[in-house]
Amino acid sequence: MRIGIFAITMSAMTLSGCAGDNPDNVPLYGQWDIDIKLGSLSIDGMLVPPEMIPGEMMALEGTDSICGEPMFINREWQQNDINRRVRGDCTMEEYNITPTRVTGKGVCTGVAPEADFNPRFTFDISQSAERYRMKLEMTGDAAIPGAPGRHVIRVSAVQTGTRNGEC
Repeated sequence: MRIGIFAITMSAMTLSGCAGDNPDNVPLYGQWDIDIKLGSLSIDGMLVPPEMIPGEMMALEGTDSICGEPMFINREWQQNDINRRVRGDCTMEEYNITPTRVTGKGVCTGVAPEADFNPRFTFDISQSAERYRMKLEMTGDAAIPGAPGRHVIRVSAVQTGTRNGEC
């Protein structure tokens, strides 16, 4: 089973590239440095040691620099961003926005049909004009080849963004 697809939503978040800042959106338009780190991977509550995490999953970690604006104010933008990165279809069931925080949850189907993995996800974003931190968790049960029965898979990742000025 390809475990890396479970954390694909944490690959470098696309920023809205329209010219100019949306004044209703908290993060400002500009040059954003993005850092992505895998938090943890567990199977049936047991942490998978870093050296045993599949390389394709570890490859999601990294940094990027993008000109744009994280459009957390827009539920549809966030929904589309998730669906661009996850094999299958994810549906946002809840989306809450305050001036300092964005939270949400939903469910994905068809993420790993070979393992019958259809995880639920939650995210929590703390935001300011020049920084954000997003924690994403995906949890669901799956059939793992070579292991009888179904197993609970939990993946967490953290993405941070820092605005470094104008584009």
